Amino acid sequence: SFGKDERMTRQRAVILEVMRSDMCHHTAEEIFSLAKQKLPSISRATVYNNLKSLEEEQVIRRINGEDGIARYDKSYIPHGHLFCINCKKIYDFSIPDFSNTIMGYTDAVIDSYELSARGICPTCKIANKE
Repeated sequence: SFGKDERMTRQRAVILEVMRSDMCHHTAEEIFSLAKQKLPSISRATVYNNLKSLEEEQVIRRINGEDGIARYDKSYIPHGHLFCINCKKIYDFSIPDFSNTIMGYTDAVIDSYELSARGICPTCKIANKE
């Protein structure tokens, strides 16, 4: 039998495991559905509360999808997102030292940034050529 803190730790571990198991940027509902497969006793509220806590602790990042639905990124390390206008998937990309580039245009010290690009992903680009 788990105490409350241990149960929360196990549930949180399952949520992170689900998020880190693929390259997708899942919605909270998708994360709940996948977590429930691994831990049937997990509740929707537990998933949502843990996602909120993980975001506040800067373990994960919440991003707003093109469809207006929030999605979660398993990495808080600064990077950009490509929103494919064809398949609607979200892809990560990084630009080394982009914070320094931004700071070059302002007097601010950059803690984090969000960079979004819209276009056609490499997979769709290849499919369109065939």
